[in-house]
Amino acid sequence: APWLWLQYVDMGERERVLKLQTSSSARTEDYRVRRPSGEVARLSQRALPMHGPSGELLRIIHLATNITWQVDTSKQLRVEIDKRQDSEAKYRAVVENVSEGILVTAAGRILYANPKALEFTALDEETARSKPFIEFIHPEDRAMVLDKHMRRLRGEVVDNHYQFRVQHGDSPLRWLEISAVAFEWEGQAATLNFLTDVTAKRQADQDMLKALAHERELSELKSRFVAVASHEFRTPLAAILSSVELLDAYGPSFPAEERRELLGQIKIAVARMTGMVEQVLLTSRLELGTFKFDAKPLAVPEWLIRTMAEFELGNRQGERVSLTCDGLDAARAADQQLLRHVVVNLLGNALKYSDPDTPVTFEVSGVGDYLHLRISDQGIGIPEADLPHLFGSFHRGTNVGNIAGTGIGLHIVKECVDLHQGTIEVSSQPGKGATFNVRLFAPLV
Repeated sequence: APWLWLQYVDMGERERVLKLQTSSSARTEDYRVRRPSGEVARLSQRALPMHGPSGELLRIIHLATNITWQVDTSKQLRVEIDKRQDSEAKYRAVVENVSEGILVTAAGRILYANPKALEFTALDEETARSKPFIEFIHPEDRAMVLDKHMRRLRGEVVDNHYQFRVQHGDSPLRWLEISAVAFEWEGQAATLNFLTDVTAKRQADQDMLKALAHERELSELKSRFVAVASHEFRTPLAAILSSVELLDAYGPSFPAEERRELLGQIKIAVARMTGMVEQVLLTSRLELGTFKFDAKPLAVPEWLIRTMAEFELGNRQGERVSLTCDGLDAARAADQQLLRHVVVNLLGNALKYSDPDTPVTFEVSGVGDYLHLRISDQGIGIPEADLPHLFGSFHRGTNVGNIAGTGIGLHIVKECVDLHQGTIEVSSQPGKGATFNVRLFAPLV
């Protein structure tokens, strides 16, 4: 029954197989057959015509090969390739669209960078691959990053999360947080790095720290103000109270001279309290920003004469001050109010913290667009530990002892100097006096 197997050939392929069986030419066909067990197999059948010496067709030989396993393997391979291609496409889509930067580095260079990593570092792909990755890191952070990178490659335990700065060309400074793991890339030791932009977070943290520091400073300022006020206001109040009680009890019997002396003490105490209140209010105005720089033409020598005359009326030791001027013939643009606060407070401190029999020098000169003030005394000086806090509100030197004061004067001086676009420097040694050098912007007009 030579045609019996045709009933096992797939119905859709029987006609093609029948033509193959009766063909007189060489040809090959693949087709499916169903075995008696029900299993489907795949055959590849080749027809080979055999001819006699005179060319007559003698017979046709058919060679059939079971290619079932090849077809199945090919299908599986195709499916696997499709799966891998699909997985690679999905992987690439994820990697190229995540919000984190992804870098692969090896031998000090960037082998791969996803778009977000290029955005974070402000680089293009060609530039990123052309230079050592350490060149794209902020110079101050390079040593730290390189040390961690090399230790990780050596297999040492390294923090997986740390932060560093990057800045390339004119791009803005960014803070990045890195999470890195060592792995093998194309047969060589490499590092897989995940980058997160934490610039905004660090800025928010800094703002919060500044706000907390400012709040702490205000709290300390209030505490110092209460301490200073309770101490400094107590003395003049006590003087006023005792003088008033004496006048109330014995006023009619006191000689006129003694009554005038008691009234004079009351006036001095009131003036002292008024001055302290004015300093506190002035400090508040400066911190609130209501004090503005208002420069107008000023004949400095004439202004200094008037100011020194007023100063000596309120301070009996003002005659100890020796004033010298140089280069002040032409008028200059200056704010009289700010200038007065600087001069009066610095001279007042120089007289207060030096012996009554020692001189205080006040030198004023004009150089270019600037007005230079130099005030020196031979008093108690300023300890080195107090210098960093010298211009803070209510700060007083640790060596002032019982000398009265609120610790506001130098803070006012610093604020006024800043408003006048100037600088102030101090040099001092305990027991050898202090020298303040002030430089104020006051161009010729």
